[in-house]
Amino acid sequence: MGDRVNPISVRSKRRITDALLELMQTTPFSKITVKDIVERAGLTRQTFYHNFESREDVLLYQLDELIEGFIGYLISHSVGGWEDLICCFFRYWQEHEDFMQLLMKNDLIDLFSMRIPPFFEYVKLVHFDKTDLTDAEARLWYAFVSGAVVSTLTSWLTSTGGITARQLARMVVSMLDGSMMNRNEGDSLPGAKAVVERMQSEQS
Repeated sequence: MGDRVNPISVRSKRRITDALLELMQTTPFSKITVKDIVERAGLTRQTFYHNFESREDVLLYQLDELIEGFIGYLISHSVGGWEDLICCFFRYWQEHEDFMQLLMKNDLIDLFSMRIPPFFEYVKLVHFDKTDLTDAEARLWYAFVSGAVVSTLTSWLTSTGGITARQLARMVVSMLDGSMMNRNEGDSLPGAKAVVERMQSEQS
């Protein structure tokens, strides 16, 4: 029986993951040792290395669980287009802001970015297959968008601008289709402040 379905391994992984997340509440990730983790979890170093290769691997395990949850979240919500998809992305990770804040505080957001590309296959199946993009074009487009969306997410979670997930999704879509940067009748770019103020006045 593989570790993914072995109940003993699953329980050990959960205890180790919970222990690390608890330690990260008060201690920088760089100062947390495997010894600290297993002592908090009440397990042995042997158990740790049977299930994980490193401390980073523990966080990736947590991210994989959350991303699986995100796919389930999308399935249970009505996603009618790119704005809805991006809005769901922002809302889901806002619900898991505590974990995201731990990553950001410890300069570990790259781990999050590493786990976004596998999500491509789901997005491609649901959305890209409805376009005439080639597989190569779709992957490049997705790489661009996912990088931009992750960066926007982390900035949003650390800001106090009061912008909702729906408003932020609209902003991202307007950036992607170029409408946000189109010149107005006065042949000048709209001010960012004016754009934000307009979105804040809209109902989500």
